[in-house]
Amino acid sequence: MTESAKFTKYAGDPVAQSTEDPAMQLVGTFVPDWVTLPAELGGGRRTVQGHAVVRCPCGQRHAVQELDLGANLFVAECSFKGFLWYRRQPQEENG
Repeated sequence: MTESAKFTKYAGDPVAQSTEDPAMQLVGTFVPDWVTLPAELGGGRRTVQGHAVVRCPCGQRHAVQELDLGANLFVAECSFKGFLWYRRQPQEENG
């Protein structure tokens, strides 16, 4: 089994750069296989379970790509505030 290439993307950057070869870059919208959590959320990797284009949780009126990291944890890349990590309120079912 081979390990896939690792790329780092910073909020607001239009490209993701290879951690092994800085000359290698990814341009455009893409969905990663996994993301690294910030230390405030315990660090480590989380596998991306799904993705969608949604209204940004920052409150501005713009769309963002939202990554579903499972366990009700999401991340969106906001062009105003960087990466936003959040959980959603559980939806009440109408019975």
